[in-house]
Amino acid sequence: MRASVLAAVVLAVGCGAPQAEPDNRPRMKQVAAAWEGSAALKQWREGFHPLDRQQWKPPEGFHSEQDQDAYAAQSFVLRTELPATPPPATAIRWPDRSGGGDGGTTLTLPLQTAAETYRELDRGPDGEPALAVTDVRFGEIAVRTSRGPARVPAWLFTVDGYETPLARIAVAPQELPKAPVEPLDTFGEGTAPLLSYTATPDAAELTVRAGHGSCDGGVAVDVLEGADTVVLAGRIVADAEPGTSCDAAMRVETVLVTLARPLGARLVIDAATGEPLR
Repeated sequence: MRASVLAAVVLAVGCGAPQAEPDNRPRMKQVAAAWEGSAALKQWREGFHPLDRQQWKPPEGFHSEQDQDAYAAQSFVLRTELPATPPPATAIRWPDRSGGGDGGTTLTLPLQTAAETYRELDRGPDGEPALAVTDVRFGEIAVRTSRGPARVPAWLFTVDGYETPLARIAVAPQELPKAPVEPLDTFGEGTAPLLSYTATPDAAELTVRAGHGSCDGGVAVDVLEGADTVVLAGRIVADAEPGTSCDAAMRVETVLVTLARPLGARLVIDAATGEPLR
């Protein structure tokens, strides 16, 4: 593997002096060496693997707790006819990032019908509360993927009372590549679980969501940058003071991570699980 191209950057965020700081570097190097140049990385780079969770967030917010509960329960009622014809053949489109004006990269995959997509959307129990779908049309949405931002075919469901449609990707899901490294059997003392990240490919910053305990000093994120990967490892900055009474609830902290160069199309990987972070 191309481990020689890796350069370590360590960021410490939070307050308090570390008391039991784990050394994440050996694990990070192991994960990076396994992924760089691997068949799994090739699959991630050449396939269609969305990184965004399909969450509907109306800009104006939910009108009521009942609406929010209905969405969480996936409870819908159909008050229109679903399009009976198959969707038009539409490619996934990645923008031209070379500056050459070639129109970027495309990938054409099988598409789901409106009925198939609606069945995945409406999985809640019949009855109230429920959100009413009053119109369905075919379109496209912007999605973060394992190979950068893309315009993706989607079904757009109009929900009664809301201006912003509920969008669902119309592309049949692809099987995820198997990670070329096993996850850690146990998390070492002081390890902080990583939950998700957001970034723009042209920026050299990642916003990472990480978990920690109720009484410790917060979270730091260690970074190992490679040619095609960015490996992240979370750690607790400081232990709780002896004798402190703490609850078992996990706290979520947002950590801003600065890279040595823009993320681009590099894959972000969680060192603990060995899996791509979404």
